[in-house]
Amino acid sequence: MIEFISIIVLTFALALVVMGVITMWLEQGRNRLTGIALIVVGVLAGAGYAFLGSRFALRFFDRLIVAVDLPGLMATAFTYTTGVLSGSALAVGLFLWATGRFRHQTERTSAAFIIVGILVALVATVFAIALSGP
Repeated sequence: MIEFISIIVLTFALALVVMGVITMWLEQGRNRLTGIALIVVGVLAGAGYAFLGSRFALRFFDRLIVAVDLPGLMATAFTYTTGVLSGSALAVGLFLWATGRFRHQTERTSAAFIIVGILVALVATVFAIALSGP
C-alpha cells in the first residue's frame, strides 16, 4: 500500500511542476505567479516526501518514515507514466491529424508538455536517487 501512496504523491508533485511550467509559458503578467506557485508546491511536496524516505530522515526521526526504495519506485513509475503518455500522445496526435484539427499551437503545446514532463521526471528521479543513496 505504501508503494501505491508513494506513486500517487510523487506523480502529483510531478504533475504540479509540469502544469506550473506550462502555466508560466502560456500566461503573461501576474498570471505567471500561478505557475510559480504550482512549481513551488510541487517541488516542496516531492522533496518533502523524498526526505521522509532518505537517510536524512534517520538523522531527524531515528527511523525511515517511508520505508520503500524510492529511486526504484520512481523509476518504475516514470517508466509506466512515460509509456502511458507516449501511447496517449500518439493516439491523440493521430486523431487530431485524421480529423484535420491539428494546428501549430496544438503541436507546440503538446511538445512542450511532453518535453517538460520528461525533464522534470528525470530531475526528480536523480534528486531522489541522490537523497536515498548510502
